[in-house]
This record gives sequence, structure tokens and C-alpha cells, in this order.
Amino acid sequence: MSNIPPSPVTHAFSGIQWDPMQKLRLTNPEKLLLRSAEANPIDYTLSNTDESTAYVKVILKVLAEASGASGPSSNVSHLKEPLPEDEALQMLYTDPMGVVTHYAITKLYDVIVCLKEKSAASEVSLGSTFYNDGDRNLIDEWRPLLRVLHLGGSGDAFAQRGAAYCLAHILMAGCPS
Repeated sequence: MSNIPPSPVTHAFSGIQWDPMQKLRLTNPEKLLLRSAEANPIDYTLSNTDESTAYVKVILKVLAEASGASGPSSNVSHLKEPLPEDEALQMLYTDPMGVVTHYAITKLYDVIVCLKEKSAASEVSLGSTFYNDGDRNLIDEWRPLLRVLHLGGSGDAFAQRGAAYCLAHILMAGCPS
């Protein structure tokens, strides 16, 4: 299976504090869901369709708010190599939205890998998580992935690679063949 390399700021993810990040406009239940997902294995977070969809929608909201319409982050988007823990944590303070963008892409990638590994008989799948129950249309929250891709060569290479991988697998889950 194809995979994406780790984010250059992976070591900063454990230092993310959701409460002070007002720009993300997260509600208290959304913050609680993010904290719960960090405290539990991904399989537990994705154990039923409703929780799986709720988690994905929060991750996509985080991506939407962190990546914004202003383009790639000022510092993190230019990193090519993984940073040591102290430098990654420093990036969390100098470019918090860049770190959070990488966090969201990484978590979405983790969700997709986990759901792809589930058996065909599982209640929770890529289709049940990313497509509406009644009409089988793609959930509206997917659009930030396209925004990350929109910048072409001038964007954040890690975020674009991860967004492309995630979006491809989400769209393939909606194909009937």
C-alpha cells in the first residue's frame, strides 16, 4: 500500500492545545472529540459510523480553518525534512496553523488507512464515513482537500501529497465498480 512520508513537524502534534486556537472556531464537543481521539486507538474512534463520520467532519473542519483561503503557511509549508522535537515544537508557536494543517492531513490519512484495512463486512467503511447515508452523496466537508491541492507547485508539498492521497481514496470509495 502506498503511504505518505511523515510530516516534518510530526513531533509537534502532541503539543497542540485546542482551547487557545480560536481561529479554528471549534466547539467544546469538537475539542472533546479531538482529545478523545488522541487518547484512544484509531480503531476505537472509528468503531461506529456516527462517531467515524463526526470525527472526520471535525478533522476536515480543522483543515478548512487552518489552511484558510490565504494559501500555505508561512514556515511549515517550506520544510522538506523532519525536524527534531524541540524545533518542531517551536514551529507550533511560530506557525501554529501550519502545524495544525499537517496534523489534520496526517489524521485524515490515518483514518483512511484504518478504514481501508477493515473487512468488507464492517459497519464502518470509507463509504459510510465520507458519503451521506440516504443519498450516498459525498459529505460537503471534503472541500478543504481540494483547496490544499489548488495551489500547485507553490503550495505545501506534504499537505498536497496527503490531500491528494486522501481525496483519491475518498472518491474511489464512491465508485460503484
